[in-house]
Amino acid sequence: QLLPNPDQVHRVSIIPTSKGALGYTMEMPEEDRYLMSEAALGERLAVLLAGRAAELHVFDEISTGAANDLERATELARRMVTEFGMSELLGPVRYTAPAGAGYLGPETMLRTTSPATDALIDQEIRRLIEEALDRARQLLRHNEDALHEIARRLQEDEVLRGEEVARIAKDFAPAADRP
Repeated sequence: QLLPNPDQVHRVSIIPTSKGALGYTMEMPEEDRYLMSEAALGERLAVLLAGRAAELHVFDEISTGAANDLERATELARRMVTEFGMSELLGPVRYTAPAGAGYLGPETMLRTTSPATDALIDQEIRRLIEEALDRARQLLRHNEDALHEIARRLQEDEVLRGEEVARIAKDFAPAADRP
C-alpha cells in the first residue's frame, strides 16, 4: 500500500478480457464509501494512471493499453471540477445539469456555461490529470524494484492476488521506507 486512501488491490492479471482489456487490476473497497475527500479522489486518479505511468517509466513511451484507465481518470477529474467544486480556480460551484435534466437527456440542454468557463474547466481537468500522473510516476520511481518484481511474477503466473502484491511491495520497499 503506497497511498493512504485507495481501495485494496484484490487481484492483478495480464490475461486479456472479453471486453478487450489486455489485463486488469481489480480493487475492492474495505467498506462502502459515501463520502470521499479531495485527497482520496486525487489518490484514486494516481492509481488509475499508474499503468500509463509504468509505460512511461519502463519504456519511455505510451501505448493504447491504458485507454480505459485514462477515460475513467478524465471522467473522475471532470466530476471533481464540475460536480464536487474541487477547484480553487473555479470555486465551490456546480457546473453540470441536475440528474434527469433535459427532455431527451443532458446533451440536449441549453449551454449553461460560457466558453471561457468551459476553457477553465478543461484546464483544471488537465491539471488534475497531470498532477496525478506525476504522483504515480514518482511512486513508481521510488518503488522501482517492487514494480519489476510484480511484472516478473505476472509474466510467470499471469495473475496475482492482492496479498501477493502487498507482500512484494513491502519486501521490495526502499530501505528507507522499511520499519
